Amino acid sequence: MRAQNVIVVGAGVIGVTTAHALRAEGHHVTLLEAAPTAASGTSHANGGFLSAAFCAPWAMPGLPRQALAALFDRTAPFRWRPDGSLAQLRWLRELLANCRADRFAAHRQRMVRLALCSLAELRAVAAETGVAFDLREAGVLLLLREAPPDQVIQQRLASLRALGFDAQWCDPAQVLALEPALARQGRPAWGLLVRDDACGDCESFVQGLLAWNQARGLRFVPGSPVEALELDHGGQRLRAVRTPGQRWEADAFVFAAGVDTVRMLHPHLRLPVVPVKGYSVSADLAEQDHGLGHPAPQRAVIDDATKLAIAPLGNSVRLAGMAEVVGHDRRVDRSRCHQLVAQYEALYGPLPRREHRLWAGLRPMTADGTPIIGATRIEGLYLNTGHGTYGWTLACGSARLLADTLAGRPGALAPADYALDPALRSRQ
Repeated sequence: MRAQNVIVVGAGVIGVTTAHALRAEGHHVTLLEAAPTAASGTSHANGGFLSAAFCAPWAMPGLPRQALAALFDRTAPFRWRPDGSLAQLRWLRELLANCRADRFAAHRQRMVRLALCSLAELRAVAAETGVAFDLREAGVLLLLREAPPDQVIQQRLASLRALGFDAQWCDPAQVLALEPALARQGRPAWGLLVRDDACGDCESFVQGLLAWNQARGLRFVPGSPVEALELDHGGQRLRAVRTPGQRWEADAFVFAAGVDTVRMLHPHLRLPVVPVKGYSVSADLAEQDHGLGHPAPQRAVIDDATKLAIAPLGNSVRLAGMAEVVGHDRRVDRSRCHQLVAQYEALYGPLPRREHRLWAGLRPMTADGTPIIGATRIEGLYLNTGHGTYGWTLACGSARLLADTLAGRPGALAPADYALDPALRSRQ
C-alpha cells in the first residue's frame, strides 16, 4: 500500500485514534485542531464508560412515549427544544421512524459489533503505547430498584451471553458485596453485572496517545480551525482545506471533528447528525475522604431509574447523564449538574464539599445511533463522526475501520453498515 499524505480534522478521541491508526499504516499524518489543545471538546469530560454491552441506539420502542412525557418533566434525563432548523426536524422524524423493534435490533447489533472490535483495539493500543488513563476493568453494574420478572431477567441474560458477554444477575446481597457503599443509604437494589466492560479517563488517553504519536512523526497543529474546503472544478475531489493563513493539500482528508464536522462540510455534504447535549460533574476524592465515610464506587455503575452514569477515575469520580436536543447550546446548566450530584448522593451519600468541575458537551448523533465512517461521494473526503454518547467506547474500532477503508482492504467490520448512504445502512 502506498503511503499517503493524510489530514485528519479534529483532535478529540475519534480524531486522535484515527491519526494513530493511519500513522501506524505508514501514512504521513497531519492532525488539525481548532482549539489550543487536544481533547478540549466532548472528549474532555465524558462519562468515562467503555461499555459494549450497554451500547444501544436511542431509537427504540417506547421512546416516543418517554419523549412526550419528558416535555412536562423538567427533571427528565431527556429534553428537547426546537432550534428552528430543518435539519433538527428531519433528524427527529428519522429518529421516530427507527423506533421499531426490528430496526432497533439491527442497529444495536451493528453498534455492538463495532464496540467489541473497538474495545479489543483499545486494549491493544494501550499495551503497545503504555498510555496511562486510569483504566478500571471491573465491569459495569446496572442498578435496578425492583427485580424484573424472572422471564425478563433470563431473556436479558440470554441476549447478552449470545453476544459473548460475561453477564450475571445479582440480588441485593450480591450488589452490596460488589458496591458496599450502597448500604449507607439503606436502599436495596438488584443489579446486572457485565464483567467485560470497563471505564477510563478519555482525556488522559487522548493526550497520552497524541504525545506518543508526535514522538513518532505525527504532526499536530492546534489553533487551526478549518474555514473552507477547496474542491476541483467539477466538485468531484477535495484538493485542500484552508485554515487561517494556511492552505493544506493532501491525498486524503478525514473529518473527525464531532458536531463541527456538519458545519465544515456544508454545503458540500448533508450529514444526518445533530448535537445532543450531555452533562458531567467531576469530584475529587482524596484518600482521607474514605476515612471520613465516603468510599468511592468500585466500578462503573448505571442507575437505571435516573440514567445516571458513575465512573471512578483514579482519585476522582465522574457523574454523567442527561440528553438534550437543544441545538448548539454549549452553556452549562448548573441545575442539571446539581441534579446529577443529588442522584449520586441518593445512592452513595454526600460527596466531599470541594469544588466540583461542571461540564457540558455536544455529542454528534445519527438518528439510528450508528456512526458514519468511511468514504463519501467526494473523492479524497472521508468521515468518522456521529458516535453519539458512545464515542469513547467506539473510537479505536472506528479508527481501525477507517484505516481499512482507506487501504481498500477487507476488515472485521462491513463498511456498508457504517456508510453515509442510508440505503446501504438499511440493508440487513
